[in-house]
Amino acid sequence: MTSSKYLHNLIALCASLLLAFSAQVYAGKVVVAKGVADIQPGKVAQAYKVALENAKRAAIEQAVGTIIESRTLVENFQMVSDQVMTSASGRLKNYRVLQEGKTDDGLYEVTIQAEADVDELINQVDQFQKALKWQKKPRVTVVIDNFSVEKNAVSAEQVRNYLIEQLSDDKFPVYDLTNDTQLRGGFVIHLNVAKQQNQSEYQGMKLTSNELAINARLTRADDSKIMATASGIKTLPGASSSKASKRAAKIIVKDIWKDLRKKLTASWEDEQYAARNVQLNIIDLNSLDQAQSVVKAIKSTLAGVKDIELVQYESAKTEYQLQYRGWPEQLADEFKSAVFSQRHFHAKVVSLAGNQLTIKIQ
Repeated sequence: MTSSKYLHNLIALCASLLLAFSAQVYAGKVVVAKGVADIQPGKVAQAYKVALENAKRAAIEQAVGTIIESRTLVENFQMVSDQVMTSASGRLKNYRVLQEGKTDDGLYEVTIQAEADVDELINQVDQFQKALKWQKKPRVTVVIDNFSVEKNAVSAEQVRNYLIEQLSDDKFPVYDLTNDTQLRGGFVIHLNVAKQQNQSEYQGMKLTSNELAINARLTRADDSKIMATASGIKTLPGASSSKASKRAAKIIVKDIWKDLRKKLTASWEDEQYAARNVQLNIIDLNSLDQAQSVVKAIKSTLAGVKDIELVQYESAKTEYQLQYRGWPEQLADEFKSAVFSQRHFHAKVVSLAGNQLTIKIQ
């Protein structure tokens, strides 16, 4: 073997060892942490459990506090921290109790040495950041009712275009109403447009006035619940109905949007904290035991799930009922996340229709 080839192989070996060592250090971090709890009369065992959970949480905070801070926007720091810490014990590779007992202050204290799964926590932080980014951009669709299309198609389309411009200027993403868009959450603004041209006479002169009325209704896309309404009317003179309607449409839409924007923003903020019923269907589960294990997996990993019930087991399709804080699309994203697949199983989203999500375990 030549000296140059030997040197090349030696460098490659050193690089491989360094990479392996770095990956091992990065994947797990060993920390020592303490947790305390109040001792209720006759409930020392309960105090131990609480103190142990607090110690696990403290271990996670030590291991990934800087990671959360470095990867999270300032305004999202507390929200992401709370989300990641929700199930701290599930993100410890292992732990052992070093010391436990009562303190001089009458508390129960547990000290542990734990190894945190840093890689998994980083994935969780990034996944939640993705959800936050999605939450800040509510989907909006603008549609015209059938009456307006039949009677005032041109004016109605002008109104729709002006409103879309207002939405876009304020950074609201606007989508055409397709089956996919309609079922993925967000809001729909329904427009009713009516116009009328009136003739009158004053001191022998013929006068023409053009009246345009717009009614807007804001509904939630997944269940059509009415969230807000707004309306406006404008009368302008002019022999040309089309020109007058165009001018009136701009004026009314601008006023309506001022009102709707506040209501839309308030509704969106409320939706972020609202829990909704979601029907989850899982295809081709092998057994009832597997169906029940899914309940445990979801409870321990998906923080947005407040409650889950196994409604009916069938091998072809098993049905669950969830109370979920967020949109069905967010739930689908959580199932597809690396965190969930690494800890439990890989889930393929088969369909998402309204509040019904169907997945298949692979």
